[in-house]
Amino acid sequence: MVHRPFEFEFPPDFADRLTRFKEASGLSWRAIARMLGVSPSRLRQWRNKGVLPSLDHLFLLLLIAERMGLREILMWHERDLPSGFDPKEMR
Repeated sequence: MVHRPFEFEFPPDFADRLTRFKEASGLSWRAIARMLGVSPSRLRQWRNKGVLPSLDHLFLLLLIAERMGLREILMWHERDLPSGFDPKEMR
């Protein structure tokens, strides 16, 4: 089995996805920030200034979305996989 390094890129429309998640969840920005352990101003930076969340915060956001049944808003499995990525190789 050949192991290749995994490169991760945030989707270019992450800020839009975050806004759609907020609207679908019914949560306020303050509530989302509190759940993620960040300030509301940090969320504004993610939405408006192109600042990206840490992988820890992204994982927590995806976990919250999953539990709310909203993961598909933040991530579409096939579309977000790197080109040439074969999940079968991960086994």
